[in-house]
Amino acid sequence: MKKKLISTLLILGMLAASLVGCGSKEDSAPAADSSSATKEEAPAADTSSDDAEAPATVDAADLEPVTLHFIFFGDKKSATDEVWAAIADYTRDRLNCDFDVQFVAGDDYKQKLLVKAATGDVWDMNFDSDWTGYFQMAAQDAYMNLDELLPQYAPNLYKVYEEKGLLDAMKSKGHINVLPWTMTMNNRPNLQWRKDLAEAAGITVDKDNFNTMEDVDKLLYQLKEAYPDRYIIECSQMNGGGWLDLQAGLVINLNDPECKVVAKEQTAEYLEMAQYAEKWQKDGLIWKDILTDKLDHNSLINEGKLITKWGTHEFANQNRAWVEEGACWDYCEIYLDDLYANRTPLANALCISATSENPERVLMFLDLLETDQQLYDMVQYGIEGKTYVLDDEGGAAYPDGMDGASSNYQEWGGQWALWKPQFMRPNASYSKGFWEREAEYAASTDKNVVSPLEGFSFNADAVQTEYAQRNQIFDDAHKLLAVGLAGDAQTAIDKLAADSEAAGLQTLIDEYQRQIDEFLASK
Repeated sequence: MKKKLISTLLILGMLAASLVGCGSKEDSAPAADSSSATKEEAPAADTSSDDAEAPATVDAADLEPVTLHFIFFGDKKSATDEVWAAIADYTRDRLNCDFDVQFVAGDDYKQKLLVKAATGDVWDMNFDSDWTGYFQMAAQDAYMNLDELLPQYAPNLYKVYEEKGLLDAMKSKGHINVLPWTMTMNNRPNLQWRKDLAEAAGITVDKDNFNTMEDVDKLLYQLKEAYPDRYIIECSQMNGGGWLDLQAGLVINLNDPECKVVAKEQTAEYLEMAQYAEKWQKDGLIWKDILTDKLDHNSLINEGKLITKWGTHEFANQNRAWVEEGACWDYCEIYLDDLYANRTPLANALCISATSENPERVLMFLDLLETDQQLYDMVQYGIEGKTYVLDDEGGAAYPDGMDGASSNYQEWGGQWALWKPQFMRPNASYSKGFWEREAEYAASTDKNVVSPLEGFSFNADAVQTEYAQRNQIFDDAHKLLAVGLAGDAQTAIDKLAADSEAAGLQTLIDEYQRQIDEFLASK
């Protein structure tokens, strides 16, 4: 796509709209073919507000045909190519593009993206997040500067970000390079366990007094004794203390107004995490080949083979595709008196590769997704009658004979970054009103807080070597520590600290602190 051509077309389109009035997509689009939902079945978004910006009219006949290459997280479902071919047909009159949609398995996602960026591979858009590889990718300048492109080619999406105050959070090195989701929820930890199995074994949980890692430990051993042939838990994790994750194994304490940067291994909570993992590994609560087993842990849960899980309010309350009749979760939040931050905008996000040959067309696609319910349904749920059906309440359900485990499209990995609150339908995972309840939960206590660093983005340019080395050292050590395979926990943490210090950890912390101090002073 030629930028000048599209820019000219957009300008002409907006001029035409101001002279004769621009019909909405609902007015101008041809009827969808039989492979997609009809407009009557999937009502369009309400764009009648005086403030709503009409999308610029572009004659797709003037746009050269292109293929957009997308990369998402997880496994590719069987109907994916058919769905995205239908999406291409539906948007042909506005985008004139086809879609090549690929997936990378979760365990390899971060590393494969980093390799693709380092070797100069060409693609257009990918899923990323603060829990995969966004910060490392941004540090490598792997993502495109969207300062000018975003408002020009995705004005509706840009307006949403602007109204939600997310533009600062979307910047790295002073420039917009990430397109975050817009959902609200909190990260307070809880333990989930199979309620039906606990009750069958006569295990009673006093949830009013279940608040610490000691309480978690006691319940896990009760479940292990009752169900010795089932997997008990995947890992230990750092809980309590009010710590907020940054990058590279660094944290700040939400109780500290100065936001002093600390390495995780310097906290008592991290040692506690590692010691419980060591204990659980020794006693068989965490299985020995967990890092190499190649098992689908979600399937293990659904099948009743793995009977506890660390989670958040969202995961504890969503529906699961249980195989065993009567299976259900119970859960308990822990460390209720500690502060926990709401999930960041970067919890799920999209990025346009610095090598993209068609960033304008990608943004035009994302802008359509912000205003078109039918397109949203196709992207999220697929082809009506083949990959989903609409129930009596307008929810997206599985076709007869299909469930979460056998779904040919729904529940695909990376879809979270494309969630739109105005269009989301109830589905097998999330009941009607689920996300409104999640937002209410996030606001339900003064212990659930917005991060003081919301909108802060660390620039690693001055400490690239130290940043890369710390990432590698911490990731390698933490992977073993969290599942109890690092040997003696204290010894392993001491080695992590020594290796990190030798690799310039203090230099990295000092630079991180300097930037945080500047950010806080500017607020």
